[in-house]
Amino acid sequence: MQRAQRNSLMRRIYFDESGQTGAHLLDRNQPYFTLGSTNISEAESAEIIEECFPRAKGPELKSRSLFRRESGRRSFISFAKVVGQRGNRFCGAKIDKRFSIICKMVDNLVEPMLRAMRYDFYADNYAARFANMANYAIARTMDERASTELLESYNTFARTPSGETLGALQATLRANLVAAPYGSEMFLSMMSRGADSFEQFHDLSDFNDTNDLHLTAVLQCMGFWQKGYKGPFEVVHDESTHFFKRSQLWKVMTNPQAEEAIIQVGDKTLNLPINVQSTTASRSHENASLQLCDLIAGFISFVSNPSMKPPERDFAHRAIDSGMQELSIFPVEPGTDFVDGPPMKSDGPDVIDRVINAVKPKRL
Repeated sequence: MQRAQRNSLMRRIYFDESGQTGAHLLDRNQPYFTLGSTNISEAESAEIIEECFPRAKGPELKSRSLFRRESGRRSFISFAKVVGQRGNRFCGAKIDKRFSIICKMVDNLVEPMLRAMRYDFYADNYAARFANMANYAIARTMDERASTELLESYNTFARTPSGETLGALQATLRANLVAAPYGSEMFLSMMSRGADSFEQFHDLSDFNDTNDLHLTAVLQCMGFWQKGYKGPFEVVHDESTHFFKRSQLWKVMTNPQAEEAIIQVGDKTLNLPINVQSTTASRSHENASLQLCDLIAGFISFVSNPSMKPPERDFAHRAIDSGMQELSIFPVEPGTDFVDGPPMKSDGPDVIDRVINAVKPKRL
């Protein structure tokens, strides 16, 4: 009886990303990583698909193919109305891929040096404002080829950390610093110093920075679901989604043995541990709920394309007006809030240290 009652209280959450683009962070044709999520059951999702997309069968229901056809766009308007009526049953995340690399460079190259000097880099949202400025300097003042080479060098190192890839990153930063245009010198200098002293602050053999954008997207969505219900949750994701297969941090943050804590990050809170009882994979073409997630993620990616043609723009406006405006989307993209001085001096553990301490297993 207790087990049946516990299962009846379980909330199942579904996740799917838009296409296999997450690892290709420098693809100019797909500048954003997008994730869709819903808590609508498979049975109810199947009914929505039957109602809105009566001609679609199984693997045919993919956002990429729908948006190419006028008939698919008309059907999607019907789905947009469903989203408008059930806005609390859907959410999504959108991450600027190039900006995510710059954020990683700031976190892993710059922050450790400042922490060693007793600065709290994350206090008062300083890290985000610093990343905004670094992004402006790298994306706006540097030659595009040079900035792409720099981001590619860091991305290669982050995905395959070794002495060789670290050396290549160090050399790329030094070369760019020599020819740094006005406005980028400070950021390139700090990143270069951080790369040169990288092994003072990190264990190179244990460094893994591949899935941060996936983790950020998933946590943003879980924060949305936590607002209405604290759990327990079951998470179901498309079997091709890379994050859940590889992320050790997801396992740590959902570990029921971790100390309970509420972490303040900027203007948001995260309840730890995240009350997820199981994380399983399913095939998208066999799971109607995952197909709805694909539609959400695909639409976010579609409307984020800066080079949309007039017919595509008209469709996007119609979909938004029909109900997609009720969709909660959590973006990670550059802003215009910049730093105006050094970070605050640390008076205790910073937010990252507090997260690590909070997810340590409980002592028996």
